[in-house]
Amino acid sequence: MVSKNYTVAALVAVVVSLLLSCGSDDNPVGLPDELQVQGCTDIAATNFNRSATQDNSSCRYDRDKFFTMEHFGLDLDPDSRTIRVLLQVTDEDGRGVAGLSAADFVIAENARKTGTEADLQLDTESLDFAVPTVLLLDISSSVQGLVSQIKEATIALVNDKRPRQVFAIYVFDQDARLLQDFTDDTEALVSAIESIGEGDLFDSTNLFGAIIHVANRWEDVISTDEVTDGSLVIFTDGFHNADPSVNVEKALAEMKNLDGQPKKIFVAALNSPDLERGPLQQLSLATNGFFEADEVGGLADTFLRIETEIADHANSIYYLAYTSPITVSGSTEDLEVAIIGNGNTTATGRIQTTFNSDGFGR
Repeated sequence: MVSKNYTVAALVAVVVSLLLSCGSDDNPVGLPDELQVQGCTDIAATNFNRSATQDNSSCRYDRDKFFTMEHFGLDLDPDSRTIRVLLQVTDEDGRGVAGLSAADFVIAENARKTGTEADLQLDTESLDFAVPTVLLLDISSSVQGLVSQIKEATIALVNDKRPRQVFAIYVFDQDARLLQDFTDDTEALVSAIESIGEGDLFDSTNLFGAIIHVANRWEDVISTDEVTDGSLVIFTDGFHNADPSVNVEKALAEMKNLDGQPKKIFVAALNSPDLERGPLQQLSLATNGFFEADEVGGLADTFLRIETEIADHANSIYYLAYTSPITVSGSTEDLEVAIIGNGNTTATGRIQTTFNSDGFGR
């Protein structure tokens, strides 16, 4: 019996000696390295694997999604550890991507995807949000006999007014005149449109001067304190035939925000022998916003297409709110926001920023 115990003890000693001899300074007992789990480590991929420690280039994306994400700021509430992220999503043509839900977004802090406890939501109440829209209607002599139908189409537009949208209505020929200042009162807007005269129209179209006249009616702002997302909608069937020194370049120079970014211009053009498309397309180049009706009966649909563009752009601005799992105060944390399935895997396809967790540990 004693001999058997001695044999087992000797065998254990030999095994320990072998393990020690296979060890290293970092791993003195020769234990195996941590197991590497192969898989997709991109939180935006449809097959993201939380357990993966090494990316194996297997990530898959939705081929119908190729979105750009732009970041406009963070708002932090240390007491509740709530983080709000203001961002905008656009497609390959620069048009707003509306209709996303909280379930379409994914967030990682310090390269670790947050779980359900983060309670990711879209905050639609906290932002002071306005969508000012200026209507600039050509009533020069070239639309003689069509004014009643133009009015009907414009009324259809204001009747399709979206939440947070306010309209101001101007008409122009040789000069621009305000019919109704910014309001969301549909009755007041319809009354202003119905007041447009249908006879004795003036034979002058000061298109570029009219644009300059209304250029300062709003200032676009996108911040966590305020969002103002304005647009100018122009109706015309002709061309500028007033002061030749006032041209499309001068109009575009005036249609800029204080930061130098262009304000949004959309054109509802009516096909006619006088229609000069080049300058109108130049005016609306930044928005891809040139729309043409073949005849006046299609003008309402043209206006409604533009209204959809305006609404989609405004609704492509998202305010994401979630609860951070971090409880250590005063450190700099990495934050990544992505859209699940987004095929844009470049830096423009996600938001990568940092925040300070000061006060999160209280």
